[in-house]
Amino acid sequence: MASEGPRQSNPAPVATGDVGARRHPGPRMVEMEPRPGPAPRVARVDVYPGTQVVVPPAWNRCTSLPDMGYWRTRDLMAEIKWLQRKGFIPVTPLGDGVDALTDYVQLPAGWRAYGISVPVGGTVQVEVKHPSLAWFRLMLVTSAGTPGPGILQAAIAHQPVLVTYKNPNKVATAVYVIVDDPAWWSDAKNPYTLAVRRDWDPAKTDLSKVKIVAGIWGASPSVSAEFRGPSLTGPAVYPH
Repeated sequence: MASEGPRQSNPAPVATGDVGARRHPGPRMVEMEPRPGPAPRVARVDVYPGTQVVVPPAWNRCTSLPDMGYWRTRDLMAEIKWLQRKGFIPVTPLGDGVDALTDYVQLPAGWRAYGISVPVGGTVQVEVKHPSLAWFRLMLVTSAGTPGPGILQAAIAHQPVLVTYKNPNKVATAVYVIVDDPAWWSDAKNPYTLAVRRDWDPAKTDLSKVKIVAGIWGASPSVSAEFRGPSLTGPAVYPH
């Protein structure tokens, strides 16, 4: 896999308001200060019509196999903090019975987020699978968009493709998994698979009171996702 190259050449930075064919049409604009990191600097970002959910703007497309240095420069944590100042981060809530889904990232941002409910003491493991796996990574964050108690990253890999969360809180909570695909390997013809493994029985666990759309996150069900198992969002449509 390391010898593979991206599907096409790196595009020019996308102008404000032009975030690709997959974006919901007709967004309104909000003024923003310059964004952090190596992403193209923009003054405004799009939001979905009738909502305060932002449309993640473009990053320069990765054109060579990411290494540890590359992942350090692709600071999605800073990106999320920057975006949430003017709106909510889009997240696709996963139903309690969903154990797998196929999907692809938003372009030209190159990432997508999913929300999962976890009971007290419960452990969930999420793994991304794709033929070009060396180009992917997973991130696991809280409702504030940061790592928190109970979140375990892979001990050795600098770009985890499997993340684990054990809920240490005294109440059920939600966690958020970000699939990062900076070279845009995933698309409708070559989606990734996201596998979700739980150590509890969803049929016997009531998580209906857990709010996945909370904190910095706003509901934006993926129009491209295909679920295996019951889904609280399915069929995936926007707006939901």
